[in-house]
Amino acid sequence: MKFTLYILLALLISSFEIKAQDPVSTPEEYDSLYAINIQLSRINGAYIPRDLSEAHKRIIELTDGNKLDGFAKAEEKEVCKKLHFGIGRWMILNWNFYEGSRLSHYLKQEGLLHPDDMAQYILRTLHRHLNQLELQKENIIAELKEARMKEINEVYINDKN
Repeated sequence: MKFTLYILLALLISSFEIKAQDPVSTPEEYDSLYAINIQLSRINGAYIPRDLSEAHKRIIELTDGNKLDGFAKAEEKEVCKKLHFGIGRWMILNWNFYEGSRLSHYLKQEGLLHPDDMAQYILRTLHRHLNQLELQKENIIAELKEARMKEINEVYINDKN
């Protein structure tokens, strides 16, 4: 039930961004659009970072210094969780994580498949970057994957009962 709610919420939010586009109706159309999107440096007027380092740089450029200081001083997981429906949603929509972009493609190659996990990964590594800590990318990816699998299993078990 919880997973279904997340899917519905994601579809509702993403529908605002794709209102001017023709919907993709087949896997082949999606693959074709994805192949085009991962080559673009701009989608819908928004600059798409090439990799994690550029994503960090872009967020830093777009964020007030006082807010960055507050973000850096807060506890990592808690602040990233709180910011998920703010800057996290902004990244997912503007950096085109659902339909594909060069950044989402880079993150998929790193092992992240879900847009929410991609946003959390960027936020958590940014927090560590600002605090001059080792990024521990592999640990964060493993943790996010494990949590995603746990959620999927819980939904599957609950739906079977």
